[in-house]
Amino acid sequence: MFVSQRALLHVDMDAFFAAVEQARRPELRGLPVVVGGERGGRGVVSTCSYEARAFGVRTAMPIGQAVRLCPQAVFLPVDMKAYAAAHHRLVELFRTVTDLVEVVSIDEARLDVTGSRLLFGPPRAIARRLQEQVHDACGLGCSIGIGPNVLLAKLAAELAKPGGIGELGEADVRGRLRDLPVGELHGVGPATEERLAALGLTTVGMLQDVPFAVLAAAFGRGAHGLRQLAFGRGVTTLRRAPAAPKSVGHETTFSEDVNDAETLRRTLVALADRAAADARRHGLAPHTVTVKVRFSTFHTVTRRRTSARPLATAPAVAAAALGLLDELAVGARWVRLLGVVVSSFRHGASQLTLDDGWREVALAEAVDRVHRRYGSGALRLAGGLGGRRGPGAATAPESGPGEPPPLFARGAGDPATARPGVAGRGFAAASRALPART
Repeated sequence: MFVSQRALLHVDMDAFFAAVEQARRPELRGLPVVVGGERGGRGVVSTCSYEARAFGVRTAMPIGQAVRLCPQAVFLPVDMKAYAAAHHRLVELFRTVTDLVEVVSIDEARLDVTGSRLLFGPPRAIARRLQEQVHDACGLGCSIGIGPNVLLAKLAAELAKPGGIGELGEADVRGRLRDLPVGELHGVGPATEERLAALGLTTVGMLQDVPFAVLAAAFGRGAHGLRQLAFGRGVTTLRRAPAAPKSVGHETTFSEDVNDAETLRRTLVALADRAAADARRHGLAPHTVTVKVRFSTFHTVTRRRTSARPLATAPAVAAAALGLLDELAVGARWVRLLGVVVSSFRHGASQLTLDDGWREVALAEAVDRVHRRYGSGALRLAGGLGGRRGPGAATAPESGPGEPPPLFARGAGDPATARPGVAGRGFAAASRALPART
């Protein structure tokens, strides 16, 4: 790679969650490790080690299926605090190489090392040095891709997994890339891959050679993006600040299948509360709410509703979610998983007019401050399950179908989340924090 050409590194941590567990518990090294839930649990696999993948275990697979495929595996719950701590150490390490670092996710980052070559050598030498530092400092492995743009660097990292260093340049676009399945291109998902296959386009080379008119007839305006992907054309500049999320949400898998309407509604309210709080933390107000229901048969359905007005508060999100749950008409069917996602954001969640419910937004932000100081159990949205899940969780006043639930209840009534002497102070703090407006 010439010195004048931009050089990007895409760092992809190998089996990150499982690798963190193996690094802090050396006795797990070399063993199949599955992170996502304990043996006999009803969650899904978040990550698994390569030793477990050899037995067919994959991300998003039900824990029960993973147990059947690899009964000798070590099954561990997710410890997000440990993974976040490792992530922060890694980002600090990356910034010793270049200040141009874009964090993609908890286990991926991009580095622009164009200006680092005079100090550290060519990109491959920088990548090799980075791998050694990651291993020595954190006990973790990573795959690194090198390329002149984001697309080629990421693809090079994917092809180098696990633990390798890959490099793709402009010359490879008409060479090695042509034989790759189209599904290897970042941005071509399963649905797009299936539509391309229906046109007889299964490799990148075929996607490069097909007349553009054929693509345009099948994909409309999306045809141009597909052509760009096929020829390895991508963004060359990085964002230093993390990109705003396109959606935020939460879901829960019940410890036992549930067909009780009250439990489902209270769980949905609690999930809506958390999703709305996450959106506010990013300074965003959603317009769209999506509810996800997975039945005991593993059949999954979703419903979505978009509002012309921003849904900036938990009661607004909860009301929309409850309406969608009613539309799904779950009835007596047994439910395994329930989730709420908010999206279609606009910035400035609290910049609302007098007619837009500014008082409710101000109260929600005051509650956020209480949560940051006293913990999430200090106050919770009335009608939610608080920290407990599934049958037998603490109850709270119920709202009618489609009606916004009462605003906030003290967390002291929920034994799973309450802390003595905190809830009352938190509620008072929220009340005092609500500004007067004339």
